[in-house]
Amino acid sequence: MRAGSFLFFIVTALCWIAGGCVQTTYSGFEEGERARKLTDRRVQFVIDREFYVSPPDCVTIFSSSDHDNADIRGAAEDAVERHLATKFNRFISARSARSLAARLGLNLGARDDRRLFGRMKGCDAFAKIDLEKINDSFAIIWAERSVRMSLELTRSENGKLLWKAHHDASRSDGGLPLSFLSLPISVIRAARLNGDEEIFHSILDDALRRMMATLPNTRGVTINARR
Repeated sequence: MRAGSFLFFIVTALCWIAGGCVQTTYSGFEEGERARKLTDRRVQFVIDREFYVSPPDCVTIFSSSDHDNADIRGAAEDAVERHLATKFNRFISARSARSLAARLGLNLGARDDRRLFGRMKGCDAFAKIDLEKINDSFAIIWAERSVRMSLELTRSENGKLLWKAHHDASRSDGGLPLSFLSLPISVIRAARLNGDEEIFHSILDDALRRMMATLPNTRGVTINARR
């Protein structure tokens, strides 16, 4: 077998293995950044016993900071809203929360103001979105976009952490061309990913879907059952 053919076989086999064996793993934060398989998608999470004792009835969504990219921040908030709608009886969207807080002269980044907001709006928990890192790389034959984010649920009244999840999600395409014939294919695949204006929306939705798998569904739980 010629060297070029052998290299092609090896690269193809590695791509097949990576594509066919990708799985999502779940672990606690106490495990730290332990070694993991190359093909693992890792979600770290923690859930406090108090969540089961008295689950929130209403959740207010807010971003920990106004990220430079308003479109990505908005996409993250929209994704959180879609997923929380399947978990809780009621929620206040991030846009509504910002508008209401501004009208009331409150800063949702401050715990005392969140407590006051919760009392005034009758909403007993907050979901804080933290977009820790956004990567957008393009190198002609290779493109990668990724998001590192965390989401935490806290009690409005006392700031008690009820649940938190963290995840890195990414999409990539392109590859090392093995010949002049494969070069344009790598360029086209990388350019297609780089030019997809909705890719970050999809990445964020994937990330939230995996993270929310660790959060119990409380829809339909009555107030009397919570106390």
